[in-house]
Amino acid sequence: MARKKQADGTNKKEDSKVLTILIALLIVIIWLAIFALLIKLDIGGFGSGVLRPILKDVPVIHRILPDVTDEQVASENNYSYSSLPEAVAKIKELELTIEQLNQKESDAKANAEELQAEINRLKGFEENQTEFEKRQLDFDKNVVFNEKAPDLKEYKAYYEQINPANAETIYRQVVEQLEYADAILEKADIYRKMEPKAAAGILETMSADIESVAQILLSMKPAESAKIMAEMDSVFAAKVTKKMLDMDKEKLAD
Repeated sequence: MARKKQADGTNKKEDSKVLTILIALLIVIIWLAIFALLIKLDIGGFGSGVLRPILKDVPVIHRILPDVTDEQVASENNYSYSSLPEAVAKIKELELTIEQLNQKESDAKANAEELQAEINRLKGFEENQTEFEKRQLDFDKNVVFNEKAPDLKEYKAYYEQINPANAETIYRQVVEQLEYADAILEKADIYRKMEPKAAAGILETMSADIESVAQILLSMKPAESAKIMAEMDSVFAAKVTKKMLDMDKEKLAD
């Protein structure tokens, strides 16, 4: 009987200890919950000012920290933007910039293709001009040096018999034409030494005097004039080319 009472007393003591431990744990849990709530509510700025710098990168535990604004998150992580809307706006701006750059690239490619087509077209003019100059040189040689050409003394006698007034008029016209031709050659020499694009830009301003432009280009080598014409506006280049062809026809007709 005494042993039974002793065992009951022992069991009661053990139950009392367990109950005490459970109550203690409950109190601790309650205090932890209150502490977590105080942190979450950021009472006195304790959660955001003291614990956040320490716990913000700790997994799970960082969930008890108070919510912060986008500006604070950006400041903590050294972001370039202080808010999500600002970042979204910047992204849209960059996307628009990329789209514009892609469009410019596409336009540049199209322009390059057009310029290449124009260069190919002008190469045809250059080849025709070279061929024409060769035929013209052969023609001039045949006129002066062929076996049936008049003797130089006959040329001299002919000019001596011309009426002095007529001779003076003709001489003056010849001198003027030579001076004009020299001036054209001088200008052609200036333009051939310039960058083709710069020369083309200046010649395009002479749209009211297409003939002078054509004469300047005809006074150059075909390769030189082709480079300049390749830099011209296609419409203006076409007009100049037409004038050059007309002038060549006039020379052949003479």
